[in-house]
Amino acid sequence: MNIAYLKHNPAPEIMDCGFQNHGPSAESHCRPFVHGYADVPYHWHREMEILFVLRGSFRLVVDGQTCEMNEDDMIVINADVPHNSTSISRDALICGVHLDIAHFERMGLPGFGSRQYLCRTFLHSRSFMTKVAPIKSLMARLILDQTSHPDEPMARQIIANLLANYVYRCIPYEKADPAGAQLRSDSRHRIVRIMDTLGENDESQHLSQIAETEGLTLSHLSRLFKRHVGIGYRDYSQNLRLDNAADELRTGDETVGTIMERNGFGNPAVFYNKFRARFGCSPAEFRRGRRPLKPQSVLTEDDAAEAQKILTAHAATVGKAAELVIGLTTSGRRHIVITAPHNPSLS
Repeated sequence: MNIAYLKHNPAPEIMDCGFQNHGPSAESHCRPFVHGYADVPYHWHREMEILFVLRGSFRLVVDGQTCEMNEDDMIVINADVPHNSTSISRDALICGVHLDIAHFERMGLPGFGSRQYLCRTFLHSRSFMTKVAPIKSLMARLILDQTSHPDEPMARQIIANLLANYVYRCIPYEKADPAGAQLRSDSRHRIVRIMDTLGENDESQHLSQIAETEGLTLSHLSRLFKRHVGIGYRDYSQNLRLDNAADELRTGDETVGTIMERNGFGNPAVFYNKFRARFGCSPAEFRRGRRPLKPQSVLTEDDAAEAQKILTAHAATVGKAAELVIGLTTSGRRHIVITAPHNPSLS
């Protein structure tokens, strides 16, 4: 499994995942994005995140729950919930949007931020796909508009308002549990401390020592780490060393053997196999290609064209989606009476 890891940041909710900054801005309070094959590290943020798989498959770990997502699947990740992901198929294309829940609550959606929305299409019946179709249409319109009309933020804000309103009205939810939120906060900060410790130490920093520092048993900490990060401690530690070796290959000119030994790999066959599994090529090929380590938000021309084709198909029904949010049609009524705001003169 390939996972991207980054050094600890004092504000982990805004960790640099290697993408362009697609977080909500003060102007729009909503920002859409698309990315291809990439790994996103353990993080969380104050915004709601909606993810939609355009093509391929990827694995998402949300608050310790592993979610296997395939083409056309969608998930709502509620605010402040830790998550990380890794692409499974090389052809993966994922689009998403961040919604500033505090802003939309101030705009007139009371309680929007205190709800835990229950939207994971892979857990629902197929009929649930009909319910999320308007979300896909609105997300597609947001992304396409960002590309074709970047200087017209008003249109995107209108679509963002419709999107937030649809989620608020139509997606099932449960009330947030304050006790659960506190437990989640404690766990995620503990995980970040462990990741920070691993990032600063070599293989001699054993999990047993970290467990003792955290006041936990070794078995408890091992389960906690794998539950939240989606990968075992040993694999995580090994991948840190592989990432460091790859960085040295990309930026330095020492031999592969020297770099391998410095990063704690004594067996060349093991190093080559693990390196290929993580980066999809041999160390020598990686060096020649000068490949970037971090996940990239810029798609290839072919991927961008495919993403646009898929999004255009979904955006075609944006009118129907808008009608479902603010349309005048009401179930069970064939006519709507509109009364004028004043009495007309009879003279």
